[in-house]
Amino acid sequence: MAQKKTLEKTDNVQDISVCDIMHANANSVIDKMESLLPANMEIYSDFYTECLHSLQDLFGACNIAENEILSKMGIDQKVLQAFETYSKMATKSTITQIEMANNIQQTYMQIQVSAVKTLDMYIHLMLGYYSKMLSGSLDFIKKSGS
Repeated sequence: MAQKKTLEKTDNVQDISVCDIMHANANSVIDKMESLLPANMEIYSDFYTECLHSLQDLFGACNIAENEILSKMGIDQKVLQAFETYSKMATKSTITQIEMANNIQQTYMQIQVSAVKTLDMYIHLMLGYYSKMLSGSLDFIKKSGS
């Protein structure tokens, strides 16, 4: 009697395939990556917002200091012109660094996209071979069984 129940339970179980298993697992990975995308975009956005906010605070503090202290000190215009030249050089350097970092990030992402496309081509190639192998195996099994 116990054997019958075991057989009945086995008969009710749905058959699954290798593709079903791989598809379900791939979907889990894709879902996880998609769920993290908004958080990652928010982190980048927060980072840039904080950088810009810090720059605004720096220049705001500079204006307050100049109005209350530096303007009363009577700093020589030649010193201010030298500071302006230095400041422009520092600004150019900062902009160049930002552009270089951005270019590196874009290149890195392009390499990642290219790698995924290469993997996709490899997967399609391997699936073609897999299909041919399965088809040949089925033909062999049919011939052997006859």
